[in-house]
Amino acid sequence: MRMKITYEMNPPRIMASLSNSNYNDPNTPKRERFDLQSLSSDLERFYCRVRMLYGLAHMIHVTDSVLGIPRLSSISIGREIVQKHKLRARCSIRVRDRNTNAILQLVTDAIIAGIDGLLVIKGDEPRHSSIDSALKPSSVVKFLNEHGFSKHIRLYLSIDAENYSEDELNRKISAEPHGLITQSLSSLEPLVSLADRVKANNMCIVPCIMVPSPKNKASASSINLDWSRYEHDVESFVLEAYSLCGEVMITSPNSFNDGINILKRVMYGKAYQRGTVQRGSDTVGVEYKEKEGENGGWKHE
Repeated sequence: MRMKITYEMNPPRIMASLSNSNYNDPNTPKRERFDLQSLSSDLERFYCRVRMLYGLAHMIHVTDSVLGIPRLSSISIGREIVQKHKLRARCSIRVRDRNTNAILQLVTDAIIAGIDGLLVIKGDEPRHSSIDSALKPSSVVKFLNEHGFSKHIRLYLSIDAENYSEDELNRKISAEPHGLITQSLSSLEPLVSLADRVKANNMCIVPCIMVPSPKNKASASSINLDWSRYEHDVESFVLEAYSLCGEVMITSPNSFNDGINILKRVMYGKAYQRGTVQRGSDTVGVEYKEKEGENGGWKHE
């Protein structure tokens, strides 16, 4: 049986930075414009990566406008992953800038598309001005449960396994989600007791682990993630988290190549490191030329 390892992916941005805009300078206003040709190219790059995950990832988790940057709809992308690429998908949906009607539309679209689950999050403050709906993820999940949506799709809430209060945990558990998904972990010690609490309430817990790659350092720094405890033996860290929870989500926001390399090492161990893996896919060992600096650090909620 294939291990339940989910791989997280950010959809393409809707607007592209203009070539004469210094995007890396925080003091320079960002000049952006919708460019269909650029978006189509980014979308093809995204689906190329999806194809590379076939036979490796148990599921793909699609984020929703990380850092408040407008990106293609997680539900639209998830539908394509499920229906065209025949892979399982779970999607994040933000509630910060959506009203109840919009959320109900998204959830129904996800059910019709055959998407496996939804992670309901508050979401980062949007890059462009927007009215805050004031909706709370736990309240939204509770509402969806009360109205029968959870009979057709798995609903999740996020939690910071290393920094949560009893009131927060009790509120999330009382909403009765299918499970909790952690923010990126730096240590497994807090996960042990949290997993016991969550499982005791007949829910699952999915630990999220960021790949300790040089290209991901800025993302880790932005969320105060210290990966020093596992950076020299990522595979063991992932496998131990998996043994505790039965599922793991891997994220590598700024380096797909480093992320898929870790995924292969976890899945195939020494056989992959020796180069003796035999699979029915022609994507093993394929490197992908990446666009640098596309994604920043983030938190689920």
